This record gives sequence, C-alpha cells and structure tokens, in this order.
Amino acid sequence: MTEEPNPPGATAVFSGPDTAAAARVTLRAMLAHVPEAIVGDAVQLMDELVTDAGRDGATFRGLRLGLVPSPPRLRIDVERDEPETPAATALSPDRVEGRFLLEDLASTWWSHTLGDISVTRAELTLPTR
Repeated sequence: MTEEPNPPGATAVFSGPDTAAAARVTLRAMLAHVPEAIVGDAVQLMDELVTDAGRDGATFRGLRLGLVPSPPRLRIDVERDEPETPAATALSPDRVEGRFLLEDLASTWWSHTLGDISVTRAELTLPTR
C-alpha cells in the first residue's frame, strides 16, 4: 500500500489473497463503539471493494482500514493490479452491481489509476461518540 501524508488515527493494513476474514474481524473490532447496523454496512462495503479488486482480470494488491477522528468516519482503501489487457467491456455486470452497492453504502468514494495500479477509496460517516 502506498503511504498517505495524513494517515487516519487507527489503521490496519492487509495484503495477500486471503485477507478478507482477518479484515472482517479487525473491522468489527475497530467499530466496536458503533451501532451494529453501521458495522454491517461497513463490512458489506469492505467485502465489495475487496471482491471488486479481483474482477475482470485484475488482482487484489492490498487493503487499508482507517478510522478518521474528525469528522468521524471509516476509510477503506483497496489497491489492485490492473490486467495487462483491459476487459472487453467498460464494466462487467458484477462490477455494475458493485458500483450500485458502493454508491448506496459509501458516504463518499473515488477511484484512481496510475499505470497498472488502481486505488479505490470509500468512506463511511460514523456517529460521533
């Protein structure tokens, strides 16, 4: 994962193909102070971003979970290696469905590609303590 100039307060970083289960446990622990409905949305959002990172010939590269204190929010960054040959269509049906989920759950999100690496960031607003 690339370094960020102003990292969030609490951060967890994962890499490798089998990180989803450990990331879910860590995410739930990071959000122990948040209502369960929001935790469920956060887990679903993270799962979709990690799954999407392996779609259409791309390869999951890494995941960073962070809690940003002000205003309180969860930040999820996912990196992926783009395929040498782009997919035949702009978005596969799975990616379109995932995009709707992302739009529905994330407070804000963006995606950026530089060379053969893409980063998608999604943030979820959290209640104040």
